[in-house]
Amino acid sequence: MRLRLLVGLSAIAIVGNSIAGGSSYSLQGRPAGTDLTEEGLQVDAAAQATQLATAAPITFEMSVATTVTPPETPRQLNAAPAPSSAAAPPASLNLAPLGMFITNAEPLPPCGYADVPAQLSSQKQWALTMMDTTYALTAAYAPTDLVPASNAGIRSREPVRSFVIPDLKRMAQAAAAAGAPISIASGYRSFHNQSVTFRHWVNVQGRAAALISSARPGHSEHQLGTAMDFKARGGTDPWNLKDWGKQTAAGVWLGVNAWKYGFIMSYPRGMTAKSCYEYEPWHFRYVGVAEAAAVHSSGLVLRQWLWEHQPNPEVPSP
Repeated sequence: MRLRLLVGLSAIAIVGNSIAGGSSYSLQGRPAGTDLTEEGLQVDAAAQATQLATAAPITFEMSVATTVTPPETPRQLNAAPAPSSAAAPPASLNLAPLGMFITNAEPLPPCGYADVPAQLSSQKQWALTMMDTTYALTAAYAPTDLVPASNAGIRSREPVRSFVIPDLKRMAQAAAAAGAPISIASGYRSFHNQSVTFRHWVNVQGRAAALISSARPGHSEHQLGTAMDFKARGGTDPWNLKDWGKQTAAGVWLGVNAWKYGFIMSYPRGMTAKSCYEYEPWHFRYVGVAEAAAVHSSGLVLRQWLWEHQPNPEVPSP
């Protein structure tokens, strides 16, 4: 399903993000896909010419009212507004909520194993790039704006994309103030590094178990530079605990609050059939404050949300 935007003559503030040849827009806080119409003015051309030739010069101002009518077909998701305590990312990034309307009506495919190129795979499309056990990035994908997480005041030099830093810093400060200081066990991983990581878990767990606990190279959200494995500051790696999300103050706090700062838990408990991976309470992906609020409000697993907002992806053959 594709949405079209009709814009009249009035000056309207538009924020857009290109999505595989199309665009998603926000109109002064209104959902994308809004149609704008204006009343036309009928003028007698001959009479107007006579008046203009004889009348004294005049000046005037005209304001044209716009009527906003919501689209009928797409289902709107009632996204909660971003909390005031978590400031939005810089306006220059054009991070308006991208997933205001469903653009893909196909049912979520079951988890399978293939190497289908992700459709939204440019570095500018990081918020909606879908990666799972089927869709993947190429080995050449490497963010060009990586910086150490220590720039956010976190005791970790794991690399993350630079625009994540402001919200990561706010989240780290809030977690510390709540008595749940956080650090980062793993940030960006290249295609090659993920190959090494996956082989390690195959050797430790066996291939069948590794397939749902670790991503194959190209399929890891860590390659985006916007996914992080968190841990408690000064604590052990989270996967060494039975349930880091409940056993540590940092895990509990992130599970409740991370979305307010733009981070979504990719693999929640009991959702392996939809997320394709087992429960990982330490793995969060940054999608931006506004987008995270919309995902949280929807109640969907991140993979479901991303699938619904792909540009009509073709389901791979079994």
